[in-house]
Amino acid sequence: MAEAPSPWREVLEREVDTLSRRDDVLAVGLCGSVSYGDYWPGADLDIEVVVRGDKAREIVTTEQEVSVDYGYFGETILKDIPYETRPIYDPTKLLTKELSSRDKDLVLRNAMEESLVRARNYLVRSKAALSKDPFSALAWAIIVSWPLAEVFTLASGEYRTHRRIVSRLEKCLNKTGRRDLFQEYCRLLGLPYTIRRASDLLSQLQLGYREIWNYFKGRPDGPVYMVQQPDSEAWFKNRILPLYEYDKRDIVSLVYVEFLFILSFVFRTSGYERTPDAFLPDAAKFKGPPSQWAARYKDILKFFPAGAVSEVLLCGEDLVRQAELMARARTKASNEY
Repeated sequence: MAEAPSPWREVLEREVDTLSRRDDVLAVGLCGSVSYGDYWPGADLDIEVVVRGDKAREIVTTEQEVSVDYGYFGETILKDIPYETRPIYDPTKLLTKELSSRDKDLVLRNAMEESLVRARNYLVRSKAALSKDPFSALAWAIIVSWPLAEVFTLASGEYRTHRRIVSRLEKCLNKTGRRDLFQEYCRLLGLPYTIRRASDLLSQLQLGYREIWNYFKGRPDGPVYMVQQPDSEAWFKNRILPLYEYDKRDIVSLVYVEFLFILSFVFRTSGYERTPDAFLPDAAKFKGPPSQWAARYKDILKFFPAGAVSEVLLCGEDLVRQAELMARARTKASNEY
């Protein structure tokens, strides 16, 4: 791993020093963009911590000079540690042995297949919602972009990302000579129409965060960051605003994914087994912040051209087929090698 520039280096050194002094900590690893030298203004530190015992996976989010997320894993439950983790404190080599024991090609193949399953499922749900609520159908069709980006990125031999999805994907598909796929992918996100409303998308997310952030406090299920962080201000400043300044296409992607992601937790806390296919009519019946969140979601879906859902659906179906082909080619190449 290349030496991290300031302020990431100082924060990382401080955190590793603190963790290594704890009696219950057996190993520390670094994951995410910083671990492989991909620095950008909004980069966070993803620190994976192995502790004694059989502690179930726990995520802790913090906002410091930079954002720092910790994943805590019991020593007997290491299978969920991300495969791209790089050990940085591992005196007993426990973490190193776990990571080196994995078949990377198998891990990548499984990851691509899981993402393809999600993409296909979202398409099915979009079609199921189409006759009942076109806006819900459009939302499911748009969200197909998320797992598809993972497949294309992994099939291109790059690491996936959860925020800079579009800019990273452009790099990957340009590298593989498939600029045509990237252009088709952009249509899933309503580009270029939605990019013209990037500042509106950013504003809607910020206002929506302020309204709904505390809704999950004290409830049995909610997004980790909303449950743990006192308010949305530091989160928005450190993790969202830099993305808008880095590449507005990435903020378009994140905002459309985030609205449905948060709404899925609202349905869960409201007694639903899962988010309905035609979910927006149900969400409109909620009271208070959840209803406001759903209303904002519907408003930003209107940034797409009228009647766009059929085109977006067809685009998603074609891209899933293309992703299946790329995943298959990647698997075949790995087997031949």
